[in-house]
Amino acid sequence: MTFLLPLLTVQLVIATTEVQLQEVDLTAALFPSISLTQPTESEEVEDVATTTWGEEGTWRWGIHGGYAEDLNPSWERSNIWSTDKFSLLGVEFDYFIADKLSLDIGLNILDIRQIGGNTYGFNCTLQLRWHMVVKENWSFFIEGGAGLLFTEHNVPSSGTEFNFTPQAGLGFSFKAENSARWLIGLRWHHISNANTDSTNPGRDSMMLWAGITFPF
Repeated sequence: MTFLLPLLTVQLVIATTEVQLQEVDLTAALFPSISLTQPTESEEVEDVATTTWGEEGTWRWGIHGGYAEDLNPSWERSNIWSTDKFSLLGVEFDYFIADKLSLDIGLNILDIRQIGGNTYGFNCTLQLRWHMVVKENWSFFIEGGAGLLFTEHNVPSSGTEFNFTPQAGLGFSFKAENSARWLIGLRWHHISNANTDSTNPGRDSMMLWAGITFPF
């Protein structure tokens, strides 16, 4: 019986080891970040972050261009009526402070054609745009704000090189592919120095503009 004692001891050790191995989850111990179970359809939907156009707290950016003609034509020395005009090209950043209501920051370059000498200028604007009628693929908006205009020469020619630019208008936006949005509008645009100089001739123009915006 004595010679059987070592054999029984070896068998007992082997049995104990097998029990301990069965209790250890090797997959969880070695690969804790790996899950072999597939996510359900509802879990996949929850993982996808979706944002709606015009939703409060969202940002957009875009490019736009416009053309404006003075509402008060001038009488030139050649005895013909002449309309001052300007074209505009710029970029805009829109932050929706509420659903369908955005605060817009614009940075524009202006090519100004006028009696007394043409000039170029830089214009920064701040305005509100409210999409008051919203349908599935389009919206109708009204907008209004003001800005600062810095030009190489006086605007008008009898005015100053620094002016304020209040503006107001209306327009439409249209849904495009890849979450882009087309915009087109008609805007009253004013240029004057707000009596910060001895003369303040000012200019009032009607502008037709268009642009496209994209989500950040």
